[in-house]
Amino acid sequence: MAYSLAGKKVLVTGASSGIGAALAEGFAERGAIVGICARREDRLREVLERLRKHSPASRSWVVDLSELGGVESFARRADDEMGGVDVLLNNAGVPKRRPVTELTPKVVEAVMALNYSSPVRLTLALLPGLIERGGRIVNISSVAARLGLS
Repeated sequence: MAYSLAGKKVLVTGASSGIGAALAEGFAERGAIVGICARREDRLREVLERLRKHSPASRSWVVDLSELGGVESFARRADDEMGGVDVLLNNAGVPKRRPVTELTPKVVEAVMALNYSSPVRLTLALLPGLIERGGRIVNISSVAARLGLS
């Protein structure tokens, strides 16, 4: 079953570089209206310029999703400003490549806030509208947990 992206409103987190930026561009090239968010305003602006060549209505927000207290309000804002989100792509994340003996509870909690709690909260906040519109949720993760330190 094919899923057409034409006219769909897609929200991509962690879209200022890498996989998030590439996926956002791919969505725009396929006719989606793309909303992107990340912490780095300068890089986000560059990605948005590329998106608007294919999808002029695309937009961006500078947001730190590790600040969990603001995730739900960001979700409402993005949903309102986009006129509803049809596809949520949870991509934002941060690696902490170090031996377990060098981890602290604070570091682990910061990683979990962005890599786990934030996508869960964002998904739950957008879920009613996504269900109503027959939307999609895509979660991007890393194989970093399977890699040992060299």
